[in-house]
Amino acid sequence: MARGISLANKCQLGFGLAILLIIGSALLVPWVRLVTIVDQSQVETSRQIARVWAQAPWLDENVGWFLQPSDADPDAPESELLIGYWPVKDWERTQFQSAFLQAAKRRFAAERGGAAGGNGGGGLGPNEHEPEYVEVLWDANDRVYRFARVVPEDRGIADGSGAGGEGPGIRGVIVVERRSTTAASQLFVNRMYLLAAGAGAGALAFLVFYVITTRIILSPVRALRDTTELVRAGNLNVRSDIRTGDEFEQLSEAFNSMLANLGEQQAQLRGTNRSLDLKLVELAEINVGLHEAARMKGEFLARISHELRTPLNSIIGFAEILQDLAQSETDHPERSGDPERLAKRKRYLENIVSAGRTLLEMINELLTMARIDAGKIELHVQAMNVAETCDGLLALIRPLAERKRIRLSLQLQAPRGGGVLSAAGTAGAGASGRSDDGGGFTSDPAAADLPSIETDPQKFQQVIFNFLSNAVKFTPEEGEVTLRAERLVGNDGVQRLRVSVLDTGPGIPREMHEEIFNKFTQLEAGHTRQHQGTGLGLSIAKEFAAMLGGEIQLVSEVGRGSMFSLIVPLTVARTAVPA
Repeated sequence: MARGISLANKCQLGFGLAILLIIGSALLVPWVRLVTIVDQSQVETSRQIARVWAQAPWLDENVGWFLQPSDADPDAPESELLIGYWPVKDWERTQFQSAFLQAAKRRFAAERGGAAGGNGGGGLGPNEHEPEYVEVLWDANDRVYRFARVVPEDRGIADGSGAGGEGPGIRGVIVVERRSTTAASQLFVNRMYLLAAGAGAGALAFLVFYVITTRIILSPVRALRDTTELVRAGNLNVRSDIRTGDEFEQLSEAFNSMLANLGEQQAQLRGTNRSLDLKLVELAEINVGLHEAARMKGEFLARISHELRTPLNSIIGFAEILQDLAQSETDHPERSGDPERLAKRKRYLENIVSAGRTLLEMINELLTMARIDAGKIELHVQAMNVAETCDGLLALIRPLAERKRIRLSLQLQAPRGGGVLSAAGTAGAGASGRSDDGGGFTSDPAAADLPSIETDPQKFQQVIFNFLSNAVKFTPEEGEVTLRAERLVGNDGVQRLRVSVLDTGPGIPREMHEEIFNKFTQLEAGHTRQHQGTGLGLSIAKEFAAMLGGEIQLVSEVGRGSMFSLIVPLTVARTAVPA
């Protein structure tokens, strides 16, 4: 992960910028104010010079500039000093070339007009204050101060210069121009002091901020960081030791508590993992035992089923012979005597044969399932005529159906029966046991338009016969069972074959559609308890359908009936397919 600016650098940079901003803002006002202070001091000096010269008794004897730079005291701090005086009359009529004197003349004239009011007199006029005009400018590295001031008349009213008892009059205007090098140096020195003070304050502030951030903020943060680095390296026994008495100490305590909890949880997880390892070992041993038990069970079922079938076939064979003899005696009662005794013996023999065949069917189902679980079932693919196979299966189930007076019907797709059906089929009509009124089916195998498919005929017939047997078993008397065969085009455009058995039985609830294909599973409704069976028929049918590369569809509605369909491809690979 890319590393950015550290917290310490961020704090130092932020505090440094803040200090510069604060001190710079604080020094800005005195920095600007220093110029004003120095200028005010120099202007006050010019004002004092003007006052001193204005009190000289020989002032009126000099008109214009009377003190030149060469007359100034060489020991004075000013490098140049100019002083000029103009009586009031000369001031008003003189056209000055100096921009400063012109500006001063306009200023005094404006103030004279405001002070005189409606007096209407000429000259500067009387005034209660002494008007001044100041100009400050830079000349190279020197500061030049120009000062002009009105000189009042101090002889009073008696000499006629006053204004009718309204106060002293105007005597003239005195001008002082000074060029000062000390002002610039003084301003420079003061600013250097100001900058030095700002730098010292900034350094002190930065030092204080550095100590605060390092000792109070960054030191606990670094301690926590070092602790987290050790924890990340895998050392959960380390603890943070921060004694600041503030939120950092609370954070340290919370961090230590978290580490303690994490250590306890890891210890618990290690214990749990050890227990799980033991459990895994036990489960592995149990799985090995279960696998061995399943193998032995399969072998046992295969052997015992085979061993049971041999004597059972003998029992059924002898029972059928006795049944034939009983039938012969029943047909010739004059040879055998009591007809009632013959009928009872015939009924007993029929029960023996029926029970034997039922038991043989159960044994065959157990044997088949054992072989499927053991992976010993192989495919024997060959060509098969679907129409003839369906007709033969219907003939096999007919005796059982006639006992319950169940109507059997065969529906084989006809050549011009509306074309190829969709994948959805007609589940509603099929489930109710009614044939398709729209045509498209025939009951004559020779007239059917069904392809000859490549599949395992024995397994195909066993699946369909299981459907027929269940339909006859669970359909009530005088019901209807239909065997339908048709072409089917799936969503992928590949043609398949669908063979369906439709009945008018009680139907299967939707929540049982998946469960009935499990091993040893039968419906829990009351009518199913009247029929015998192992519950393996549909499970075997599902396994065989998968081996044939197909699937089983179930459409059922309680109270209307069911439709079991086997959908297989037209060609199955001639290699063994695992169940």
